[in-house]
Amino acid sequence: MTSNLPRILIAAVLAAALGAPADAVQTQISGSVRLRDGDTPVVGGVPVRLNGLTCDERGSQMGDRATARLWDIIGRQRLTCILNGETTYDRKVGRCYLPDGRDIAEILISEGYCGRCARYDPQRTYVKAQKKAGRYQGAMPGYCR
Repeated sequence: MTSNLPRILIAAVLAAALGAPADAVQTQISGSVRLRDGDTPVVGGVPVRLNGLTCDERGSQMGDRATARLWDIIGRQRLTCILNGETTYDRKVGRCYLPDGRDIAEILISEGYCGRCARYDPQRTYVKAQKKAGRYQGAMPGYCR
């Protein structure tokens, strides 16, 4: 199996160049995963709020579906996350990738389990995935517009 670390590092550099706050310090973490819900994996003990998407809350039908789908996607694989230096509540904010380099948020959005949160996707990374899925059928929070 070949490593996708160079691809992930390039993505991190591009994210920094395309809009990460100037004072943000990007950090890469990797580890085993447990889930809080569809938009918050806990990677190596660090809760990570996935940047640029929104999922319904756990306990709702769509939220439970998103969480279950994320478990299906990850399986027993480790994730690598690029944290952007921001924190929301007790969670670090970032983008997470499977060992093969696929972005888990992009998968969830393109399959319709979660929606693109435009406010937190200023680079428009997930526009194509949202177009593929069509209009998000879940609850779109006001802060995403």
